[in-house]
Amino acid sequence: MIAKILSWLAGGGITAIGQQLNDAYSAKLNAQNNKARIEADKRIAYLHAQQAVLIAEQGSWMTRWIRPAFAAPFVIYNGKIILWDKVLGLGVTDALSSEFWQLQMIIFGAYFLTRPFEKRARFASGQYNGN
Repeated sequence: MIAKILSWLAGGGITAIGQQLNDAYSAKLNAQNNKARIEADKRIAYLHAQQAVLIAEQGSWMTRWIRPAFAAPFVIYNGKIILWDKVLGLGVTDALSSEFWQLQMIIFGAYFLTRPFEKRARFASGQYNGN
């Protein structure tokens, strides 16, 4: 199940691009002729451009809020369960359906798996302040 979620996350993410870059560099090294090397070089350039777009997208306030907005309902839900239901013993919250549980895991996974890349992008651009 976790492998399925991670593969879904990697489908358009930086992790997938990294793996595709590794494959493209391997294809270039194993190329038997110039045509194959040129195709591998084109693929590598395309993947680097795609990676740059994903990293740059996180630099804009307009796109940066989307991930926390999707995560907020699940953070509130889990906070309610832990604080209200378990710690204070004041309620019983219905369990999430399997579809919402899977969505929660995907959103949390996407949030925590991409955070190191955001830090790296901010560090590279000189905007890193330690957070």
